[in-house]
Amino acid sequence: MTTKTVSLILVSAFLTGCQISQKPTPTAAPAQWESYTNNRFGFRLTYPSSLIGGRDPQNGAGKSFASADGDFEVHVEGHFITDGQTLHDYYLENLAARKGTITYTKKGPSWYVISGTNKKGYEYYEKFFVKDGNWVDLHMVYPHSKANVYDSWVEAIENSFVPFLEGDFDRPVEN
Repeated sequence: MTTKTVSLILVSAFLTGCQISQKPTPTAAPAQWESYTNNRFGFRLTYPSSLIGGRDPQNGAGKSFASADGDFEVHVEGHFITDGQTLHDYYLENLAARKGTITYTKKGPSWYVISGTNKKGYEYYEKFFVKDGNWVDLHMVYPHSKANVYDSWVEAIENSFVPFLEGDFDRPVEN
């Protein structure tokens, strides 16, 4: 082998090694998931087991979970619709209250989604559901700078969320 060939092989090996070291950091996919079922309003949240649950509210309406460093938070809550508001009313109120940049909105017949980045640089994702005189709100927030880590969590949590389980829960009965 000539010196030139050996040099090319060494340079090639070096560059290959550089490419491997430049791969992006993999997303933080949690190894295990847990479920929280709200026994009052009948919704189920599946979340990474590394999240720490907050105190249960006295009214039993929902719960918050956060990462140990506080970077990722998910809050879920249910309640009665007592003021005659419609889904559209809640949607407009939420849009008006948002500070920062709204990047996505979508509204279905019994739900809406609003997501974006607030003025503090945090991403938020909110999905709001209504059914038979109740509402359920799923809300997540995390630093925009860590979107590559937490976007997959948001997707998995949203995809597995059940806002209205079948059964005997605290819901008004439509006559």
